[in-house]
Amino acid sequence: MSKPPTDNIFVINRQRRFSLNLKEIKRLARFVLKQENKTDDIGINLMFVANNKIKEFNKKFLNCDKPTDVISFEGDQKNCSAGDVVISVQKAAEYAAENDINFEEEVARYIIHGILHCLGYDDLEAKNKRLMFNRQEKILKTWVAQKREGEIAKAVRA
Repeated sequence: MSKPPTDNIFVINRQRRFSLNLKEIKRLARFVLKQENKTDDIGINLMFVANNKIKEFNKKFLNCDKPTDVISFEGDQKNCSAGDVVISVQKAAEYAAENDINFEEEVARYIIHGILHCLGYDDLEAKNKRLMFNRQEKILKTWVAQKREGEIAKAVRA
């Protein structure tokens, strides 16, 4: 029997405007790490904030005085840390509304994107951006499909 994963995925919700399922977020983070062939001992920190807070991070660390969607800080995988991800939930909601996208899926996309950055993916050059986007969307599609399968199975059992 396999051992349960170590609880080394930390989720901090510093915004109150939007409801987040923190257990589901942890599941998604673990799923992304597994999709990238990372062992259960690799952890990550996820922080969810509003636009004003991510703007502060963006200014302090990236010298950019405006809010952004996701900021990632690569960790030290030798010491079991993929890194830290800061996500503007407000940006996710705005983008989802403007583009008629499901809010939860957009938040999931930001989580996946941030984790991929922590794992070394880069989106500055067109070639790398395409590679990262394709990987991000493949993981998101697989995640959404598995969630739907689980919901269908629950409904059938009920």
